[in-house]
Amino acid sequence: MKTFVVLPVVLQAAAVSAWGKLGHATVASVAQQYLTPNTVKQVQAILGDKSTTYMGNIASWADSFRYEEGNAWSSGLHFVNGHDAPPPESCHLILPEDCPPEGCVVSAIGNYTERVQNKELAAEQRTQALKFIIHFLGDIAQPLHTEAFGEGANNVTVFFDGYKTNLHAAWDTSIPNTMLGISPPTSAANITNADFLGWANNLAAKINQGSYRRDVRRWLRNHRLPANRKGAERAAAAWAQDGNEEVCHYVMKIPGNQLNGTEIGAGAGGDYYKGAAEVVERSIIKGGIRLAGWLNLIFDKRTGFEFWL
Repeated sequence: MKTFVVLPVVLQAAAVSAWGKLGHATVASVAQQYLTPNTVKQVQAILGDKSTTYMGNIASWADSFRYEEGNAWSSGLHFVNGHDAPPPESCHLILPEDCPPEGCVVSAIGNYTERVQNKELAAEQRTQALKFIIHFLGDIAQPLHTEAFGEGANNVTVFFDGYKTNLHAAWDTSIPNTMLGISPPTSAANITNADFLGWANNLAAKINQGSYRRDVRRWLRNHRLPANRKGAERAAAAWAQDGNEEVCHYVMKIPGNQLNGTEIGAGAGGDYYKGAAEVVERSIIKGGIRLAGWLNLIFDKRTGFEFWL
């Protein structure tokens, strides 16, 4: 057994962020490109938005919602904590033990998938459910939303090209922003619709004609028509496990206590950043493909990728 200096884990997670605006909007915008016509019609109707960015517009809604008065209950729904040995020794979720009674992203996806399909609910409640689904399928694709160590690495202090931040925030915002040349890398203030639409188009080209094309079927292997909440939770659990494996594979292949206090930015030799950028790209693509397939199942009873080669 390896010996680790384990950073404190705070389970309340009120401070835990998600993909930043850029990441969430890009996941949603990638997904939009693979929705079937019937799904597009129903999603636009539920959201009440027929603009070209109808999903990107609300992709970060759930992050704002939890900070509104009376909505703190939703904070713990953005992640699931893997409480096994610290990475890179082990990355394995044990469910339902790792999902507390008050809920996690796995149970939330199950709950809101069930709710959005319930046409007896008020329109406002179905709209809220769909917004949560769009957001949470982005969250579950961020590897550090599946790891308990250091409160999802929020307690792992790092420097990103001289800016003091933490490992979780670097993966949420600094790395994606730097990939698109957005400055400063730690801020979402300068992100525009053109940024996430342009990135989504670039990623779609890599999916359609590049090396990611052969991975699509594998990423959708847990997509089954969600007949009930438990069926949706099984799919979400598999996506969470996939994300957690990325933590050992790269995110914290250097143990968190050794990353603490280090420089990981693109300008510091770029070793950590270069590999991280590859994982971020792959994770956002997986999130977009899975979100598209899931919404197509919900609204059109097929993934839309049945004949994907």
